[in-house]
Amino acid sequence: MSAACSHKPAGLTLALAGSEERLQLALGEPGPSGTAVLASREWTVPGQSLRFLVPGLKQTLDGFGIGTEAIARIACVRGPGSFTGLRLLLAAAQGIRAGNSALLAGLDYLPLLAAGPGPLLSGTLHVLTYARRGLVYLESFHAPDLTPLAPLASCTLAEAADRMAAHGDTAHLMGSGLRKNPDFFARLEAETPGFTLLPATWDNPSPQQLLDAARTANYGTNPIDPLYIRPTDAETNLPRMAEKLGLDPQEAKRRLRELQKG
Repeated sequence: MSAACSHKPAGLTLALAGSEERLQLALGEPGPSGTAVLASREWTVPGQSLRFLVPGLKQTLDGFGIGTEAIARIACVRGPGSFTGLRLLLAAAQGIRAGNSALLAGLDYLPLLAAGPGPLLSGTLHVLTYARRGLVYLESFHAPDLTPLAPLASCTLAEAADRMAAHGDTAHLMGSGLRKNPDFFARLEAETPGFTLLPATWDNPSPQQLLDAARTANYGTNPIDPLYIRPTDAETNLPRMAEKLGLDPQEAKRRLRELQKG
């Protein structure tokens, strides 16, 4: 949390994350050895990011006696994760930019998470975050240098187990996907003694992780593109929804494709 400050910081970096249940805000000030955490806040408010983000940011800036004009760069986690959370967060970032012309950058969520424990480990690190019931997002890395071993994928729990097995029977596993599917991963750990499940401490990035990722991100003036790698629930349920409305499912799909094109 911020406190009243005697100087008026400027050229700040704002880093935002909210692709899962926790909404995070980190305000950083550039310095000779990197970006230092000036203030940070977080809330566990799934689906309510906008309600808390803007007032929370204002309160933080007010503590330093500054406004959004002090923010020069905004880095925002772009996914994968909650479609609603991502849309709200990216819209808020774009809205702030509209008022102060800050540069924007997107941050990919799973590499960001891997950067927490990764430098402390050796070998294979699998990051699994919750996608929806029975599905996880999975990305694999080599630790400690965090070289990607396999691309980001959305997969069932069984598919995730097969993908991880392809990289050997010794690895560290982390992320909200473990917490949301505890029975499955407890069995997997028992069946594969070389798998180590990391604690929930690593399920969210720290403020410093957010700012470190923001420091090396690619900034520009365009809106941040969200990273969606699975169909939305509405798209998946479209045939059933169309039938309830007395519409032909195939015709509904055709109309959706036309809307998506433009």
